[in-house]
Amino acid sequence: MKDTTCSIFFHNYYGQHEKWMKLFSEKMNVPFNLFYNIVGDSIYTLDEKSPEAVTFDSSQSRVLQNLIVCKSSNQGKDLGGKMILMDAYSNAGLASEYIIFLQDKKSPYKIQNEEWKRKLFRIIDPVFIQEAVTTFQNNKNIGIVAAAESILNEWDHSDQSYKSNNKRQLLNLQDQYKIYTKDHLYIAGTMFWARAVTLENFFAKNNPLDIRSSLEKGNVMDENSGSNTHAWERLLSWLITSQGYGIKGL
Repeated sequence: MKDTTCSIFFHNYYGQHEKWMKLFSEKMNVPFNLFYNIVGDSIYTLDEKSPEAVTFDSSQSRVLQNLIVCKSSNQGKDLGGKMILMDAYSNAGLASEYIIFLQDKKSPYKIQNEEWKRKLFRIIDPVFIQEAVTTFQNNKNIGIVAAAESILNEWDHSDQSYKSNNKRQLLNLQDQYKIYTKDHLYIAGTMFWARAVTLENFFAKNNPLDIRSSLEKGNVMDENSGSNTHAWERLLSWLITSQGYGIKGL
């Protein structure tokens, strides 16, 4: 059994560190490490109090085991941040059973609080947490647990091709990293639970910082042309399913 149930990888561009830290400590009901990446050149984080400066009462902090804060430039959007955090996790020696990928959204607290919690961060609601852990424990072939509505299929069966504009990037990167999967389901927005060993296996052979260096800088989009950043949004799921694991939606 590993030391901690899960590690959260959280990428922050829009600041509000104190609110996020308190949210995690209030929501999480299993022991967790928090790997927290801040985009240092974001205008939203310039005058922010650091996550380390946030204090909790004993009831809020009882399950937060370790806090590791990283800072990066805006490269690869949240995928670039996830690579920074994967590198930090690999070097920290804080092993977990599961990894939860999360990132902030623009001005989330301007939305009705309950609606925002339900739609964007349902995967760390206490009920979802228990269901996710139980699913992993009872199904050794499951590698990803996600909100069912976030599971999409990149494959167009009528055209026998990829649906998005990222076809060229996907084909090149699949060959480069030997990521071949039987289906093409992926988690849109890359917010999901993963069995940690699947990521540990892949990134032991593939340096996450090297992958990050290939991602585009700034607020890259894929409406008109593909990008490595958006290709990795798919590949982050596929590197798990290519190891023979399935996806479960809750």
